[in-house]
Amino acid sequence: MLDSTNRRRCAAAFVAVLLTASFAAHVSGVADDVADEVRKVEQRRVEALTSRDYATLEKLLGDDLTYTHSNGRFENKAQFLNSLRSGDLEYRLMQHADVQVRPYGDTAVMTGRSRLNVISKAHHLEVPIRFTLVYVKRAGDWQLVAWQSAPLQNP
Repeated sequence: MLDSTNRRRCAAAFVAVLLTASFAAHVSGVADDVADEVRKVEQRRVEALTSRDYATLEKLLGDDLTYTHSNGRFENKAQFLNSLRSGDLEYRLMQHADVQVRPYGDTAVMTGRSRLNVISKAHHLEVPIRFTLVYVKRAGDWQLVAWQSAPLQNP
């Protein structure tokens, strides 16, 4: 039988375990909420990209964007948008799969695979890729600040 001191210690330990489990569940729930939020923003970006909605892209792309295409070509935000507006680059399809989102406060890293259907300087390309992208939350809104992709040899 436990004396009153040991009962208090056991009760305190039990409460500590419950609080720790509750906090861990809360943190996990918040991370899941952020991941879902970032996935939705990425879907909006893909829709804007494939429908040539440049006003939406302007908002969703950070001014400090670094965009590295699967062929190694690097563009900043202005260059990327200019490529789209000029017709040098047209995304017809961007279909993501195996997407993982890892939130880190106001930053989230997304990885996955995608199937691209693009027109690049009048050449039609179907490109399976693996990508890493970074979103940052600024003034309450998520913006893409980095895109890096590489072609998949065996999709």
